[in-house]
Amino acid sequence: MTSVLRKAGLTGLLAALALAIALPAAASADTQRFYDNWAVGSGPIGIANDRFGDVYVSSNTPAPFLSRYTAEGEFVASFATGGAILGARDVTVDSAGNVYQVNATNNMVRKFSPDGTLITGWGTSGSGDGQFLDPNALATGPDNRIYVGDFGNDRVQWFTPAGVYLGQFATGPMAGLDVGADGNVFVADSLSDEIRVYDPSGTPLDTVGENGSGAGDIDNVSDVDIGDDGRIYAADTSSGMIRVYAPDGSYQGSLGSPGAGDGELNLPNALTADRAGNVWTTQYGGSPRVSLFAYAPRVIGGTNLDFGYSFIGNPPGVQTVLMQNDNYVLPMYVGTASLTSGVDFGLPAPWFECSGVILLPGHVCSVGVDFHPATPGNKTDTLNLDGGWRQVTLSGTGISGPTGPTGATGSTGPTGSTGSSGATGATGSTGATGATGPTGPKGPTGATGPKGPSGNNATPRVNRIHTVVRVGAGPVAMVSVHCPKASCTIWQRQGRARSRGRVIQTRVIGPNRIAAGGTARFRVTVPPRIRNLLTRQRSGTVNVYLAVQADKGNSIRRNVRIGIRR
Repeated sequence: MTSVLRKAGLTGLLAALALAIALPAAASADTQRFYDNWAVGSGPIGIANDRFGDVYVSSNTPAPFLSRYTAEGEFVASFATGGAILGARDVTVDSAGNVYQVNATNNMVRKFSPDGTLITGWGTSGSGDGQFLDPNALATGPDNRIYVGDFGNDRVQWFTPAGVYLGQFATGPMAGLDVGADGNVFVADSLSDEIRVYDPSGTPLDTVGENGSGAGDIDNVSDVDIGDDGRIYAADTSSGMIRVYAPDGSYQGSLGSPGAGDGELNLPNALTADRAGNVWTTQYGGSPRVSLFAYAPRVIGGTNLDFGYSFIGNPPGVQTVLMQNDNYVLPMYVGTASLTSGVDFGLPAPWFECSGVILLPGHVCSVGVDFHPATPGNKTDTLNLDGGWRQVTLSGTGISGPTGPTGATGSTGPTGSTGSSGATGATGSTGATGATGPTGPKGPTGATGPKGPSGNNATPRVNRIHTVVRVGAGPVAMVSVHCPKASCTIWQRQGRARSRGRVIQTRVIGPNRIAAGGTARFRVTVPPRIRNLLTRQRSGTVNVYLAVQADKGNSIRRNVRIGIRR
């Protein structure tokens, strides 16, 4: 069920994420949190992402070029795009992965393959159809049409991916643009500092935000981008924030704050968002870099957990809360799990998995919660997951256990005969006591009351020894089995090692029998082919499956997943 990696091996990512998790004032189930920064070349002026999560940054120094990074900021490649020095502006990517860059000095749009091969280009200086004056913005529509912000002519023009002119409409001065899934066009108006919304034919529909310093106001808009969920993101350069609006234009909050630290922005000037809600933004103030914001992992099955009724002194079993990383490209750091009060609810250590771990894309981790009321009545608490970014409301009712009725008292047996009295002697020592008569027959036993709640049984326990292990040449002890009250048999075991898509069976070494009260460790050998796949920046996992049966007792089956690194 679970797949997590401890902090070892991902310290660079974790340092940035840990700081973000430690910002309780910003915690929200619906707001992206700071994820990481990475440095880029001088003068980043445009940014876009493709459908695989890779990010392209448009820059001017030392000459117009495009740089490609993974979603986490690992450099992939860069290539020169030609055109006048300092003329490079925005970048966009179509569904085929082709990359477009606009050059304001040459008044041209150039189209490249993902590896940087020039495919075509179009545009000349002027105000006619297909001509530009200082173009500065690009966007790709849902039908792969390419939209160009023609700044000098105060208009938007759109073209086929081959550069064939299709149409235009007038706007005010613009700093950036994007196109929603419905074809509506969003223009960042650099004169009024608001977002203007047009239908696909250019008819004005609405405005989002306005100039000012209040909640939802924009001080100096520099770009706009529309997420796949319809959210509207506006880069506010002067305030050092990304303003976030709902699809209906209502203000929802902001990402980042002014400054130069983690989660802070110094003159943000371009941004892009993807289908998972990841938001990347460039900044040209201070050290040029890209900052990434992303959603925290979600809680599976709702945010309310009701334990129902529980007898005092006989708590119910542990209930599990699951979290899943819905991000399709980013491993997510999951912060600590805690309870607000912890009086009537607890977090048992063996079930404390989803706390301070890194969760891979699509994977799940868990936290166990128990309910142990000390007094009758309704009880509540809050489970704070991921350092408070996600919360689950806990509830339950404590009740006193019922007492069975007292059985009937049996009849008293007959009294035995009294022995004869001895002769009274002279005053002195007391004579011996006569023998006790025979005991009467035992009366019938009263009826037994109803059976109370049963205690714990002798279930074996299977626990991980490590969450992440450094793999050497020999077997590594990864799982322990404890048989608390009875001997138990290991009747099934299996191991699989995985890294970079390769899965190989591996041995699980340990005894077949464990004595009552005993504990045994089970070692796993990681095959050389898996070890060789573990590079400095790669990791893998080992799945250990054990099935344990206690003698005349319960059985347990558990599939334990453990992260591995070199």
